Amino acid sequence: MPDFKAILDLHPNPCVIHINFVPQYANNAFAKFSGMACAKDVLDLESIRVLFEESHWPEAQRRYENAIRTGIPTPPQVINHTDLKGNPMIAEITDQVIDWHGQKAMCTFISVVTDQIHRERTLRDMANRDDLTNLYNRRYLVDQFGRRLTIPDRIQYLAIVDIDHFKRINDTWGHPVGDQVLRQLARLITEFSETGECASRMGGEEFALLLWVKDRDEAHARLEFLRNSIEELVVRVSHSNRQPLSIRSTVSIGTTALLANEDFLSASLRADEALYMAKKAGRNLVIDNDTKTKVPRS
Repeated sequence: MPDFKAILDLHPNPCVIHINFVPQYANNAFAKFSGMACAKDVLDLESIRVLFEESHWPEAQRRYENAIRTGIPTPPQVINHTDLKGNPMIAEITDQVIDWHGQKAMCTFISVVTDQIHRERTLRDMANRDDLTNLYNRRYLVDQFGRRLTIPDRIQYLAIVDIDHFKRINDTWGHPVGDQVLRQLARLITEFSETGECASRMGGEEFALLLWVKDRDEAHARLEFLRNSIEELVVRVSHSNRQPLSIRSTVSIGTTALLANEDFLSASLRADEALYMAKKAGRNLVIDNDTKTKVPRS
């Protein structure tokens, strides 16, 4: 046993030995990881559960009992950790059952992976973003469809937003000016979206929104507000050595309420049909595919 302790004491990674989360031994790296002065302080804890989120406790108990029963090491798991000073970290833990003075105990090794996880999340987020507007891209939107949740007393709507006559802006002033218009409209669409909703750029001058609303009237009112906000927006952009340009745009919007468990293709076809109707009816309109009616302008 002394040799085993010596190995743990020299190990740079935090390590703790516990029986049903009551600490029996810890190295100094674990003490530092936990916000304590030395390993002896760890042994004063009633339970090491205080070092991770309470929501993780049931899963931790299940992992512990399964490992003790089978003797099989637990697979690596990433958890949120907060030391006793309140500093948040992300840790990867692995467990191995050992014999501790004649009793089965758990030896838990910890790797701090906060920076690694943050880098991975940043890279994932970058892969899900449109380079020009920083809105989510089509791939992310389609992925969200497969993960849709239900919210009590809320309906989810899909809206397709298309800039009217955008080609004229590119043809008249050039694509750099068109890009600045897209960025400004994307900023407005981002501000329009609420927590839990998804704003994305589908490509070109087309955007998509997943909205949570209480009923059709709220969906119509919100989208009409968005349409009117874009109509009133003046995008001021620089252009070569000339005076700055002031560009106004309008959008046509097609929308539909989502059916339970439907995929992106079926919903987007209905929203696209409504968008086509809005353009055919003169543009700068919101049309609901479910009613085939124009939303009155505010």
